[in-house]
Amino acid sequence: MYLASTVSFVVAGIILTSIINKTKSSTDIRSRASAQDGVNASAVVGEINYDNNTLVVNQLTFSSSPNKNMGSFIVTLPENADINTFASGGNVKLTIDASTLNIAKHTLTAKEIKKK
Repeated sequence: MYLASTVSFVVAGIILTSIINKTKSSTDIRSRASAQDGVNASAVVGEINYDNNTLVVNQLTFSSSPNKNMGSFIVTLPENADINTFASGGNVKLTIDASTLNIAKHTLTAKEIKKK
């Protein structure tokens, strides 16, 4: 009886540890979105809105999933970015402020953006 309960606790501990480790190593973009450095991505500039200091980018892909096209997003530029350096159709690399990434509304704020 003692041996059976001890073995049961050990097996339960192994299963619980396995579940916790699997949760920690999630590849979901939302779990990585809390990263301090931001989320790296690339895209193609579609439209430029000089009044709002935003770009509409197309074919947004995260560096961690380069084969998954996330579609079009409205990108608010960081304060230090010069909107005049971007041209429609140009490729850009951006670091996304993860706390502003809204996949449902297709909006985000870039911490850094530059021509590719």
